[in-house]
Amino acid sequence: MRDESSGTLVARVWIREPSGQVLIGERFRRHDGRIAVSWLVDPETILVVMWVEAVGGDEGNPSAS
Repeated sequence: MRDESSGTLVARVWIREPSGQVLIGERFRRHDGRIAVSWLVDPETILVVMWVEAVGGDEGNPSAS
C-alpha cells in the first residue's frame, strides 16, 4: 500500500481475541526512511501479546524491524 502522507506499508500489527485475529495497527516506511505506526486503537489500551506481520519486501532487511 502506498500513500503520499503515510509512505509504504511494511507491516501489520495484530492481536488475537476469542472472535479471531484483530488488526490494531499498521507500520509504514516514510519516504525519508523513518518508520511511522498508524494505530487503529489507543495503544495504551493494548494489554495482550501482539505480533507483527511483515508486508512487502522488507523481510530480509534488518533495518525494517
